[in-house]
Amino acid sequence: MSIMTAMSIARRLKISADLLCLVAFAAVVLAFWGDCIFGDQVPVAGVYQQQFAPYNTDGASPLERQWDSLLWDGVAQFYPWRELVHRSMVKHGELPLWNPHQFCGAPFVGNGQSGLFYPPHWLLAWFETGRAMGLLNALHYFLAGLFTFLLIRTIGAGWVGALLGAVVYSFGGFMVTWTHLPSLISTAAWLPAGLLGVELAFRGRPLRGMLLLALALGMSLLAGHFQIAAYVWLVSLGSGAAHLVYRFAMRRRPGDTHPSPVGPAVALVAAVMLGAGLGAAQLLPSLELSGMSPRGGDRVSPEGYEFHRARALLPIELMTTVDPDFIGSPVRKNYPVWRISYSEHCAYIGVAGAVGVFLALLLGYRRPAVWLYALIGALALWTAMGGLTSYVYYFWIPKVGLAGGFSRLLSVFTLCAAVLAGLGVDALGKRTACSPTSCPPCARAWPLMLVALALTQALPWAYQFNPRTPAGQVYRPTELTRHLTDLANRGRVLEITEPEKWTLFDLPEALLPPNSATVYGYCSVNGYDSLLPTTYRRFADRVQQGIASPAANGNMILISRAFEVPICRYYVSSTPLLGEDELHGAERFRLVYSSAEGYIYEDRTARPYAAWRPDTEARAESAYDWESVQARRLGANRVRLEYIAAETGQCLLSEGYFPGWIASVSGQLQKPKLADETFMQLSLPYGDHRVDLVYRPASVEAGEFFSLLSLMAMIAVAVAARVSRRNCPESRT
Repeated sequence: MSIMTAMSIARRLKISADLLCLVAFAAVVLAFWGDCIFGDQVPVAGVYQQQFAPYNTDGASPLERQWDSLLWDGVAQFYPWRELVHRSMVKHGELPLWNPHQFCGAPFVGNGQSGLFYPPHWLLAWFETGRAMGLLNALHYFLAGLFTFLLIRTIGAGWVGALLGAVVYSFGGFMVTWTHLPSLISTAAWLPAGLLGVELAFRGRPLRGMLLLALALGMSLLAGHFQIAAYVWLVSLGSGAAHLVYRFAMRRRPGDTHPSPVGPAVALVAAVMLGAGLGAAQLLPSLELSGMSPRGGDRVSPEGYEFHRARALLPIELMTTVDPDFIGSPVRKNYPVWRISYSEHCAYIGVAGAVGVFLALLLGYRRPAVWLYALIGALALWTAMGGLTSYVYYFWIPKVGLAGGFSRLLSVFTLCAAVLAGLGVDALGKRTACSPTSCPPCARAWPLMLVALALTQALPWAYQFNPRTPAGQVYRPTELTRHLTDLANRGRVLEITEPEKWTLFDLPEALLPPNSATVYGYCSVNGYDSLLPTTYRRFADRVQQGIASPAANGNMILISRAFEVPICRYYVSSTPLLGEDELHGAERFRLVYSSAEGYIYEDRTARPYAAWRPDTEARAESAYDWESVQARRLGANRVRLEYIAAETGQCLLSEGYFPGWIASVSGQLQKPKLADETFMQLSLPYGDHRVDLVYRPASVEAGEFFSLLSLMAMIAVAVAARVSRRNCPESRT
C-alpha cells in the first residue's frame, strides 16, 4: 500500500512512475554496496589471501568458506590491477600500458581484462582502490537493471514488470556469482543495452537505436572480457537478424502496414561499424598480445570440446534457478568439490522470476517478443548444458569457444528470463485488469508482491555469497613486504612457491599471492595473467627446467629455481634455502633478512637492470660492464638510462621484450631488439648519453585513433539529429 501511495503522490507531482522505479532501484543498489562505498569494506575474498605466508604468521583466521579458484581471482588479479591503475594515475598521471611488476615486465593494456580504456575504470581510478571497486560494482548492477528496465518498457510492458526484470537480472545468478571477476559483470551490464538498441531501431527510432547499440557493442569491448563481449555482439545482432526476418515476412502478407526494414537494417550495419571502432582502443592491443601469447595459439579440438562438456551445466543444476544453493554452497562449505566452481553453475533467477517466465509462456505467447526471448534463452541454456548447439558454439565461432566454459552463457539465459518475467507479470496484469474502484487493494498490489519476493529472496543470498574484507586486511603491509618494497629499485625478486603445490580444489600452500609485487611496488619474475608473451613463457620453463606453470592454472608463472643467468637479485622463501654451514660458505647467496614471516637472500652475482658491452667484445656474459649504466624507472611506461661509453656498444636490459618500446638516444629514435630470446637490447653510440625508453605500441595508437573517430562520429550524428528535430518538430527519430 505504501508503494501505491507513493505512486499516487508521484502522479500528483508529475513525476513519472519509471523515474520513481529507477530511483528506488538505485537506492537498493547503493544500500547493497553501501559498506564498500561509504565504509571500509573491500569486495574481495581477503579471507583466502590471509591464509598465505607471510599473512598467516600470527595464525590465519579460520577459512570460513570453501576454496574457490574463481572467487580467488578477485583478490589475486583484479585488486592488484586496479591498484596499479590507481597508483599510476595518481602519482604519474598516466594509464599504465605496461606492468613492470610481473613477468620481468609485460604488456598491461593487452591483457584485455585490465580494461584500461573503459571510461568508468579511469574515472574511478582516482578513488582508493577498495572504494573504487565497490563503486564499480554498484555502477554495473545499476546499469544492468537500468537497461533491462528500459528494454522491457520499450517492448511494451508496464513499470511493475520492468522493475521485476531489473531485479531478476541485476541480482540474478550470473551477476552475483561473477562479481568477484569485475570484467565479466562490467561487460554483461551492456547486454540489455544492446538488445534495447535493436528494439528501438525496429520501433520507429532507428537513429537512437543505432547510437545505443553502437555504444553497447563498443563498451562491451572496452570493459575487457571478450567472451562476454562476444555474447553481447552475437545476441544483439542475432536479435536484429530475427527482427529483420520477421519484418520481411510480415511485409509479404497482403495489406500489411509494417514499415520498411531498410532503415533498421542500415542502423544495424552502422552500429556494428561504430561499435567496432569504439572498442578498437582495447581490441587491437589485445589481439596483438594474443597473437604473441601461448594461449592465443590454442586451437579447437575434440579433446577440448569434451573437456568443456564435462564441465557443462547438469540437468539437476537447473534447480538452482529457484534455489541457488540446491546442490550446495561454498559459504556453507558443502558445495561438491568435483564441480570446481559454484559461479560456473548457478542459474538463479528466483521464484518470482520463474513464476514470471511461466506466466509469459502461458499468457503472453501471442507476443513476438516472448517467442524471441524464449528462443534466445533456450538456446543459451541448451548450449550451457553441453547440448547439440554447444558443438556449433565451440567449433564454428572462432576463438569464443576457447575463451571459457559453456556455462557462462547463463548470462544470456538470466537476461532472457528477466525479460520474460517482466512480460509475464504484465500479461497477467492485463488479463486481470479492473477499475481502481472495483478492484480490492490486494488485487492491485499483487504484482508488487512479486517484486518484493524477488528482492527478499535475492538480496540476503547475494550479500552472503559476495565476501567483504576490511580495507586494512587486503594486502596489509608486513615486515617482510616492507623489506621487499624497500628493495623495489635494487633488482628483481623471486617469491619461491612450488608450482605443484597450487591446486584447483584446495587452498594452495604458497608464499605471497602471485601478483603481490604489483600491489607493493617491487618487480617480480613471477606473475598471474591470462595473456603473457610466449618469449617469457619459454624463458620461465627453461629456468624451471620443466613447466613453470601449475598444472591447475596455466596462466601463472611460478619459478622456484635459482637463475643460471643471474637477472634475479633477491630470493624470498618461507623456509631457509641454505643451512648455516652452507650459508657461511656460500659465495653466491647472502641472507639479508630473516624472521618468522620468511627469508630474503641476495644473489651477489646478479647483474643490474642494464649493462653495456662494447661492439669489439665477444658476445658473452663476462663481456658486459655492469657499472657504467644507471637506470631509473619513471612510471609504468617509462625508463631512463644514463651512461658514459668510450666506444659504441650494446645495452642489455632485464626487461621482457615486446613490440611497442621506443628508445630515444639523445634525440635519436630506436626500436629495442630481442636479446637472449627474452629481453631487450639497444645499440648505443659512444659518449655521454641519456636514453629514454617509452612503451607506446602502435596498436594502442591505432586503436585510440579509431575509438576517437567513432566517438566523434556518434556525437556528430546525435547533435545533427537534435538540430534536425528542432527544425522539424514533426520528426520522431
